[in-house]
Amino acid sequence: MSHNKELIELYHMTLNQCRSSKVAYLKSAEKEHLPEYKRFFNLQATIRNRIYNDIITNLHGADIDLGTSFYQNHNREEIMIASLLSEKQNAFSKSIGLDEVLIEHVSRLLNAIQNIEIEDLLLRFIDKLKNSLKTNRMYEQHTYNLDREKKVS
Repeated sequence: MSHNKELIELYHMTLNQCRSSKVAYLKSAEKEHLPEYKRFFNLQATIRNRIYNDIITNLHGADIDLGTSFYQNHNREEIMIASLLSEKQNAFSKSIGLDEVLIEHVSRLLNAIQNIEIEDLLLRFIDKLKNSLKTNRMYEQHTYNLDREKKVS
C-alpha cells in the first residue's frame, strides 16, 4: 500500500511540474512581440501539455486514481499571466529550470514504475524533454548574445 501511495505522490509531483512548465512557457510567449518567438514558446507549452495528457491517459488505462481533488486543485496564482512583471527571473529562464526539475521527476517516476508500456512512454518523454531543453538553451544563449550586442551598440 505504501508503494502505491508513493507512486501516486510521484505522479502528482510530475503532473504538477508539467503544468508549471507549460504555464512558464505560456508566460514567455505572452511577453514576446515577435510571432516566431511566440510560436516557439507556444509549441514548447503544447509539448508539456501533451506529456501531461499522455500521462493522465496512461494512468486511467492502468486504473490508478489520483483523486478528484488533484484535477480541481490548480495553483491559480501560477496560472495568472499578470504576475509576469513581478517575477524576479525572466519567464524563459524559469521555464528551463522547470524543465530540468520535470526531467528529474519523470526519471524518479520511471524508476518507480513496473509497467513496460509506461516505462517506454516515460523514456520517450525524457528524450523529448532533453532535446527540447538543449534547443531552449541554444535559444537562450542566442537571445542573450543578441541582447548584449544591442547594449554595446
